[in-house]
Amino acid sequence: MKALTKAFLYTIKEDIQNVPLIAIMLFFPIVLILILGCALSTYFSEVQLPKTQILVVEEPSQFSIYKNILLTDKTFQKLFDPDYSSSYNQSKLQFEKSSKFSAIIHIKYLKNSPASTRYLPSFDIEIFTKENSTNVAFVKAYFNIFSNYYKTLQHRQSDFHIPDIIFESAMATHLPRALDYYAVTMVVMIALYGAMGGSAVIETEKRQNTITRLYISPQNPLLILMSKAMAQLVFLHAQLCIIVLFSKYIYKANWGNNILAILLVLLIYSIFAVFFGLCIRLLTRNLLLSNVLISSFAVASTFIAGGYFIVDIRPGLLQTIRNLLPNYVVQSSLFTLIYNPSEIGYVKHSVIYLIVLCLSLVVISLFLLRKVKACQFLR
Repeated sequence: MKALTKAFLYTIKEDIQNVPLIAIMLFFPIVLILILGCALSTYFSEVQLPKTQILVVEEPSQFSIYKNILLTDKTFQKLFDPDYSSSYNQSKLQFEKSSKFSAIIHIKYLKNSPASTRYLPSFDIEIFTKENSTNVAFVKAYFNIFSNYYKTLQHRQSDFHIPDIIFESAMATHLPRALDYYAVTMVVMIALYGAMGGSAVIETEKRQNTITRLYISPQNPLLILMSKAMAQLVFLHAQLCIIVLFSKYIYKANWGNNILAILLVLLIYSIFAVFFGLCIRLLTRNLLLSNVLISSFAVASTFIAGGYFIVDIRPGLLQTIRNLLPNYVVQSSLFTLIYNPSEIGYVKHSVIYLIVLCLSLVVISLFLLRKVKACQFLR
């Protein structure tokens, strides 16, 4: 136990004294969040988020709320990519069988609706969503505002003259600013580069010419290396926590009210990153190659996940790949915790998925460490 503790503390001390590592993993993302948040604030206010695909169901009526109000609203056009149907049963069946749509919006006209199109008809809106949809918050927020506004208007407006509602200002708390968006995506991105800390578990021993002595010592080399991996995990998670708290309290980025849940998700993600790096290093047995693979994966997966800028990916193979990427799963979970904390189902599924990935990588790492020989790292 004493040897494990010494290995753990020595690794932490070595990382803290590594100034280039601290600069890249801590100071760089903090500066990058500020630069991207300020430089792209105008772009972000125009683009916002990828459009959410929804299915609007409306019963036949003399006055169509969908055609006369929704389709003319700029915020609706910006947020949603709608399909239209007049058959509720067929739409519900299509929604359950297909992964294309995130929600069904069912507009129901009440029996006491006026027959004349000079008046706004009485209506109710039912919203059906899927638990694994990350944009449920924006769907519910928009249509709750929409429904409350126009239902109030019915009692104040006798003639059919509908003043516009500025949905963008009404939904301001439900949509991230550029600073809020990049605070999340840069934390998720830098954690992937933290996988290099996993590869350093073996490399430090090789660089200091202690790998051979470790394998012939009376101590179990497997436990020593796992202790060093735990130190890399603690170091990485501590850096992510500092970035989150710094951006929250200094930059005033929106991290929501579930900060402990966010840090827990990042802890699980840190476990994935460290053991992912360790597996890559054990499989390649070459530091340069392992770092190239880790960097390439970080760049490509961050791009697909929309970490650099918003990417609107249509249903298909690429979307399936994106949905399985650990960084996209974490990124979506964080946005759900911040902007839609009531929809906890997606976060639970994401955490289970990440835990399964982490356990798989830990088992693979243990298996490879048992099979590895010191001589394989001497060249």
